[in-house]
Amino acid sequence: MTENSKTASSTSSPTLANGHSGSTELVTSEEPPQRKAPPIACAVEQYFSAIRGIGQTAQIALPHIAKWKVAEVEKAQKKIEKFFPDLEKEDDGPKSFTLDSARDFAEFTSTIEQLEELRHQNFTEILAKSLFTQLFAEFDAYIGELLKIIYLKNDKLLKGISREISLTDLLDFEDLNAVKLSMLEKEIETFRRDSYIEQFSTLEKKFNLSLRKFSEWPQFVELSQRRNILTHNGGLVSDQYIVVCDREGHKFQPSPKIGESLGVTFEYFVSAARLLSKVGLMLAYTLWSKVFPKEFEQMHSALNDTLFKCLQQKRWHLVAELEDFVLSVPMRKDVSEIDLRIRIVNASIGLKFAGKDAEAVRLLESVDWSASYRDFKLAIAVLLEKYDDAVVIMKSIGKTGEILEQHAYHSWPLFTRFRERPEFYEAYSDIYGEAFSEKVDTTKGSVEAHAKSSAPGSVGTGTGTVIDGVAHKVSTGASAMARSAPAPKRGKSKTSEARRAKSSNPAVQGTPRNKTARRP
Repeated sequence: MTENSKTASSTSSPTLANGHSGSTELVTSEEPPQRKAPPIACAVEQYFSAIRGIGQTAQIALPHIAKWKVAEVEKAQKKIEKFFPDLEKEDDGPKSFTLDSARDFAEFTSTIEQLEELRHQNFTEILAKSLFTQLFAEFDAYIGELLKIIYLKNDKLLKGISREISLTDLLDFEDLNAVKLSMLEKEIETFRRDSYIEQFSTLEKKFNLSLRKFSEWPQFVELSQRRNILTHNGGLVSDQYIVVCDREGHKFQPSPKIGESLGVTFEYFVSAARLLSKVGLMLAYTLWSKVFPKEFEQMHSALNDTLFKCLQQKRWHLVAELEDFVLSVPMRKDVSEIDLRIRIVNASIGLKFAGKDAEAVRLLESVDWSASYRDFKLAIAVLLEKYDDAVVIMKSIGKTGEILEQHAYHSWPLFTRFRERPEFYEAYSDIYGEAFSEKVDTTKGSVEAHAKSSAPGSVGTGTGTVIDGVAHKVSTGASAMARSAPAPKRGKSKTSEARRAKSSNPAVQGTPRNKTARRP
């Protein structure tokens, strides 16, 4: 569940809108483009996208390279074996053999050299180190972009830059804005030459903030120091690496020795990518709340958007690790009650799917949900795996809740595991009169529900199937609909806050704020 859509659409874009009984109509929008997301939110999104891209590259390329190396070694071994097929492999002692021609000798020696090179080259380690250092290249670029946005939006900060410029250089600029931009770029360039410890210290003094008091700070310092020795010292541990890490509180397990070679395992790389994402987000939102306090609505909306997008991308562990920051006291300041509860639910989803069920339950039980919308009560029931209760609440909500709409059952990651159960499909078809048309992979197979069109005014029919697993049936016939209780009438109209949350919530609507699809 999120609060704001960052997707801009054109002024005239065709969109498929679902009508009654499975019919489809083409709707063309003539609405104006959506207002752009705040610049800081855009910078965070681009940074997250870059870090994720590097991570996906590692996930795709490293296994292929390892597989390729194995295949090349086997190919070289087969070339060698053809010269003496009767040689006993169990005997590891010295061998004597004769080659029949100079051509055979050349091929044999070339193959031996190729095999030795393959055995000594660690291609996956080379790529892992390169991608690891690229994470920091993206972090450096992001810090520069973030500071540029903040300075350009705050005249006091821009006027605080103190740099000398010759009259000759000054006359080369077209206008005063060009001078300001040049001075700012030089200021940022100078800032980025410092170590990360010095950079954070500088920002703390400039903005009167505490930026290094988070539990992963020592780990972040170790990552940056390892990047330095990989880039400048061939990956060999230096005295500076140990001294700096010790001074910043990093606990080595075990402690490395000077001259020891450090690499980058896949697990280390994945952990580094998540931490750099978290540090980048924490820095952006801490500075945003400090420098532009009047933008609290935009800030909280953007933060919820970021969490929801991470959940959509199944970055469960990242959301779980962000939980302590996004629900910290500074990040709760000026947040609306509904936005806070959305954030708590989404953080709980991350914790649960990251394997931290106990922490998810602890977080959910820290809030009194008794007076909340039924939409939230449904979320709590699903997260606590009280699926019978969830079905009852689904039917009570009906086709449209205070926040939830039909599309949420397809797009909100909350329902990921609930969608693996047959009772979800039955409840969905009872509510909407159509089968849930989606294929979901489960541990027991793939659940696939199919919707069938029917004549206007008649009840649709549908089937549910499990392929490669256990079969489930989803009925949307008249008998099934007869068992469905009608949605209760609402005693009160929706609050303005709920209307605002729904109107800006792609997770529950399935369209941007300037949505083009209209339900008949």
